[in-house]
Amino acid sequence: MPPKIIEIIGPPGIGKTSIYQSLCDIWEPGCNWIFPEALLEPEQPSISDFNEYLLHYGRKLFRRKAGRSIPTDYGLRFVANHPELADFFWNLLSDNRVYNYHDIDKRFRAAYLLFRDFCRYQAVLESNCPKPCLINEGLLQKSFFIHDDEEYVSKLVSTYLALLPLPHAILFIDTENRNTIFSRLKSRKKVIASHLGKDDGEILVDIGRWQNLLQILVEQAQNYNVFVARIDGEKPIKENIFYINSLLNSLRPAP
Repeated sequence: MPPKIIEIIGPPGIGKTSIYQSLCDIWEPGCNWIFPEALLEPEQPSISDFNEYLLHYGRKLFRRKAGRSIPTDYGLRFVANHPELADFFWNLLSDNRVYNYHDIDKRFRAAYLLFRDFCRYQAVLESNCPKPCLINEGLLQKSFFIHDDEEYVSKLVSTYLALLPLPHAILFIDTENRNTIFSRLKSRKKVIASHLGKDDGEILVDIGRWQNLLQILVEQAQNYNVFVARIDGEKPIKENIFYINSLLNSLRPAP
């Protein structure tokens, strides 16, 4: 049985990455869940390779994971295993309704990030770990699905979910108060790529589009019996971390 994937989604600015990183920081090998950086971490080096041995335990001491570039072969195998999904993505990224001629740089960026997700997913799916694996902003969190026409989005998502290797569960972090998300986005030092050149009004509209897209997505995912846990992004981060960690540790590893 392939490992269970649990994906964190939510509109940009809601605090997904902060929650994910905090969960990774408190993670221990005895937890009933795991995350890709821990799952794919290189094996413990032999003491005979003293420098690597010191680096390994230095990272453990400071709770830092070793950087690992996942080989592109994983992404190629993902494409080979899901050819219809790969065609779907290729056609979507080539669609001028998604990226017009002036956005060709965004098209290439999206393709690059998408292939990285292919590599990440395939590496997790090929692992023998029985624990559910938590993924932040994976294949369900894609800005190129955003569109003003909700009927178009609904049909697009329906086609997509029928092709996608669905996660076991979704952690959907959101809030009804768009101003909360807007304030967090404005307080960031780094502007996300999709907001470059947009004024405040356009960013608020974009937040609404994200929320509409993700709402459509989770509703349709539930039709496939994907468990969806809704997390209130207004609550203090410590409270949400405690709740999510308890939820993850209540899961049983695959037999």
